Amino acid sequence: MRNTPALMITCEHASNALPDFVLRAFREYNILDARSLGKESSDRFGIPDEILASHRGYDIGAYKVFSNLVKRLRPDFNCASLFSRLVIDMNRGETSTRLFSEFTTKLPKHVKAHIFKLWQKYREKIDKFVSGKIPQKLRDNPKRMHVKVIHLGIHSFTPVLNGIERDTDVGILYDPSRPAEAKLADILIKSIHEREPSLRIRKNYPYLGKSDGLTTTLRQKFGPAYAGLEIEINQKLLG
Repeated sequence: MRNTPALMITCEHASNALPDFVLRAFREYNILDARSLGKESSDRFGIPDEILASHRGYDIGAYKVFSNLVKRLRPDFNCASLFSRLVIDMNRGETSTRLFSEFTTKLPKHVKAHIFKLWQKYREKIDKFVSGKIPQKLRDNPKRMHVKVIHLGIHSFTPVLNGIERDTDVGILYDPSRPAEAKLADILIKSIHEREPSLRIRKNYPYLGKSDGLTTTLRQKFGPAYAGLEIEINQKLLG
């Protein structure tokens, strides 16, 4: 139908892969570091395999959920990040101090510039799609605007963080000050409970939906014609 919003599904932390140029940079700068220190080897540059394989490296199980939803819902647009958030975090704003991880922030500027292009390319694909559905002339009249794009961002969270068990199965993150998102959150929770009534679902847990992230950036740019929700799934359900 003409007034049906477009559906977009994304997965910002789908993978724990490292780009080849980042691996090369780690190797090269370990060699240079060892020479400068007069040592045979150095491991100051790099990301340990056990960290890459953990929830720090990616959202475990999120890509499988994302893929299943894409097949089932057939969204108008979908995309998933190809690389670990420990390279660069696709769900952080451009000025965030957490955009680069502690492992990549110490790489030389020219390597970080190359990494930053990965973030730009990912964000530009999404921005292009949403801009096509919400052109500037619509953004200039926000009071007369209906929702044109519904965005579902798929994530997962570790069951235990810093020794504290998280007592939720699914979290629905959104901005409570935006009526369309609040309504969509209620609809989504009802739909999930109809299928799985035993699931414990909380709003804006384990994170706040209005915190720094892709949805926040898109809200600021596209206004009320955009509605973005993030679905956080406990990794104990995805094992």
